[in-house]
Amino acid sequence: MEELLTPEMKAVIASLGELIKADPRHLAIREAIDEYERSEELNNLIAEYNMQQNALADAYGKNGESDDALRTVVQSRIDALYDQITEHPVYVAYVDAKQAFDALTNEVYGELQFVITGQRPCSHDCSSCHSDCGHHH
Repeated sequence: MEELLTPEMKAVIASLGELIKADPRHLAIREAIDEYERSEELNNLIAEYNMQQNALADAYGKNGESDDALRTVVQSRIDALYDQITEHPVYVAYVDAKQAFDALTNEVYGELQFVITGQRPCSHDCSSCHSDCGHHH
């Protein structure tokens, strides 16, 4: 496969990567991922959630057979598991760290786009670009 990046480009990208890895948000997401993967309690909840989702899909997939009571019980358990998962401290810490790291990487991508094109990316409502983004308003 043809190499598209020059050695100079690779060197600058490597330097940028090192700066990003040194940012506390990178450390926070790495730690949150590690904790997420180590949390037996959270992983058991997720495994049961997935099994219940499969059970619900199977209950709906039966040809013409209707067991509304079973579906209601399974859906209630899915809802309870969802709440337990999304309120679990390890999950909450992961989501917070991911949002912070994603904001950093999105800003890096936006700045790179600006350097290349001279235009800043904007949010969906274009409020951050003052209508200078090229979208038709």
